[in-house]
Amino acid sequence: MIGKYKHLVIMQVLFIFSFFILASAVEAKSDSNIPKNKIVALVYDDSGSMWEQSGNVPIDNWKYANYALQSFVALLEKQDQLRVVSMSSPTVPEPIELDERLRQHEIDQIRAWTGKRSTPLESLHTAINELKKAVDSNKNSDFWLIVLTDGIFNELNHLEQKLTTAQIEENKRGLFESLRELKEKMDQTGASFHSTLIPIESYLSSDELEIMADFKRQWTESSAGNVLVSNGEQDIIQRINEVAALMTNRDPSEQEKFDLHPVWDGNQLVLESPFPLRRITLIEQSAEENASFKEFYMNNQRLEQGMEGPYKVITPDDPAKLHPPIQGTFTHFKNVKGDGVIERGTYKIVFDKPLFEEQQKSIKILAEPAIDFRVDFKKNNGDGKLTSDREVFFAGSKMRLEATLLKSESNDEEIDLSDIDVKSLFEVEAEMDGVKLSLKYDSKVNKFIGDFTLPQKQEIPVNVKVNIKGFYQKVKESSLQVNPARKLSLVANTDTWSTPLDKLNEAAPFVITPMVNGEEMTSEELKKVFNKLKIETSSQLKIEKEQKGNQIFIYPKGLSPIFRTSAGDVPLHVTLPGQYPNEVAKETFTLTIEDISPLKKYGKDAVKALLWLALLVYIIGIIIKPRFDKNRISLEYKHSRKRERLRDARGMTENFHTNWIKRWLVPYLAEKKSIGDLTFKADRKKDRVLLVKESQDPNLIVRHEKLEGRSKKADIPIYHNDEIQIERSNDHSVYIFKSH
Repeated sequence: MIGKYKHLVIMQVLFIFSFFILASAVEAKSDSNIPKNKIVALVYDDSGSMWEQSGNVPIDNWKYANYALQSFVALLEKQDQLRVVSMSSPTVPEPIELDERLRQHEIDQIRAWTGKRSTPLESLHTAINELKKAVDSNKNSDFWLIVLTDGIFNELNHLEQKLTTAQIEENKRGLFESLRELKEKMDQTGASFHSTLIPIESYLSSDELEIMADFKRQWTESSAGNVLVSNGEQDIIQRINEVAALMTNRDPSEQEKFDLHPVWDGNQLVLESPFPLRRITLIEQSAEENASFKEFYMNNQRLEQGMEGPYKVITPDDPAKLHPPIQGTFTHFKNVKGDGVIERGTYKIVFDKPLFEEQQKSIKILAEPAIDFRVDFKKNNGDGKLTSDREVFFAGSKMRLEATLLKSESNDEEIDLSDIDVKSLFEVEAEMDGVKLSLKYDSKVNKFIGDFTLPQKQEIPVNVKVNIKGFYQKVKESSLQVNPARKLSLVANTDTWSTPLDKLNEAAPFVITPMVNGEEMTSEELKKVFNKLKIETSSQLKIEKEQKGNQIFIYPKGLSPIFRTSAGDVPLHVTLPGQYPNEVAKETFTLTIEDISPLKKYGKDAVKALLWLALLVYIIGIIIKPRFDKNRISLEYKHSRKRERLRDARGMTENFHTNWIKRWLVPYLAEKKSIGDLTFKADRKKDRVLLVKESQDPNLIVRHEKLEGRSKKADIPIYHNDEIQIERSNDHSVYIFKSH
């Protein structure tokens, strides 16, 4: 039964350790100095309450805390620095040697630690002071403050009757003020700082839980740190491992989405990764003899000195024998050459001999990603082009955020994602001023992009999170400065501008110089916005505009006729939008157009009007003038000295052809034609003519009737086949009108 329980514990620890180095969210400043190592100050609770409850009931939180610390030491890199301040020695920051030759000895020493004392606040002050001193000479490092405690610090416990409320508040104020000072110092030097509190709350009373809740709140407020609550025992290991995960970049969620595709082939373990790695760790949880490693290959290239370890960890001897012991072995594989990156591809770990199936199952593989990403902000110029010039990042600007995956923190070579299933593996999201923005992968530029608009603020906080499901997760924190909108103005080159009305079209232009924040706008910028220029006036005036250099030339022009043009003070409302959002210059200028005498103002145009009127009257006269339809009408006439021979006389035909000038150039007057003794004029109706009254006499016979008294009274219309007879002594004539 005990064997089965031991096996269960081992498998549970295997599962817990599979989340080693799993990152929640690493806050990375946008400083170009990427931390190359970690400096850790860890406050370790070895107080009596870790060993037993009230009433001397034994517990083994101390054992799991000790095992977790051993594992934590095994997972750090040799360039890291670790100082542990135990509750039993609150003034002593114990340095832990991480050199490969000495690390196992340090792990063994930790396993022998015992304490059983109190929970002094001084231990936390010691750790804070250690980091304050370290930052002065290690600005490019990554600083961590980790506190593991199972209870309330003595000096903050109001259940302790020796302390007054004032003393507790003073102790609390001093602690969190010191923590704030540490955070501010890190920020001022540009160092990366992280803090994590791990409270073990499984045995706290309700009053103690209330005190702890206040402590956690102030911890977060003063240091912007994390709080990872533990339920004790093996959960302590898990929480410490989560802190170890915060120091690297792995994603504990959706583990099945990504693995290294391990394949056992005899005495070889073959792994594969589409991303560059920093380190591969094999954790062997077995009570049997540990496997012996021989060689490590990266893309068929043998890496000399690429193995580190193994480091063996085991729970210390438990006098109470509450739970079976746990043990493990950590072996690291890495590339010690060049930039230390294990290139993406295929890796092979060679053992001295083939492993049994149980040995293979006891090995868990952890891959620490080497990748990093770069965040860029660019402004959309509106012409399809982007600029990274932060001088033009104004409120209201259309912006683009780009996240580019890089080979490592120290190598800005971009990773080609074209052959990777980006959609199913990646989640990239930004949070700007509390607003979330999803970034989508653009294969054309090999970047994750998202568009947004700059808000009306001086500065906005930006957090960009890149998550490769089951493998990598990192948050970069930065800020984006929003430039205040530039002040645009329009300045006239002359205080006054005036010209006489009749000289307006020849007058000098009205010149305006656009200004930007009190400086003259460049001609290049004016050229970009000139087509947006608007000039409006309520007066009767024509406006022409032109750009010359960095100035605006305005040409007021008169209307035709000139008296339509406004005179006096004429307001011009000029509006010039800038090339960036929320930029506009609006000014009103007054032009003076001097009025002229009525003769000058109206005389010339009055004469023109009369001439045009006369021409119009003339043209109308030409149009409405009655004319002969010379192609349709004619007049036949006969002439004889004797009446009885008139019918037999030879007839003649006369057409109504007239002079061209009289026909087309003389207006209104009906066209006239004299044939023989008679004169005719055209009628408005083309099928007839008029016998003018001047050529009539009383003896004239029209349509077989003498005119007699009707003679010379009015023009007589003559129709088709009408006869007109004239008898004068021995002269007889007959006229017959023909209309075809």
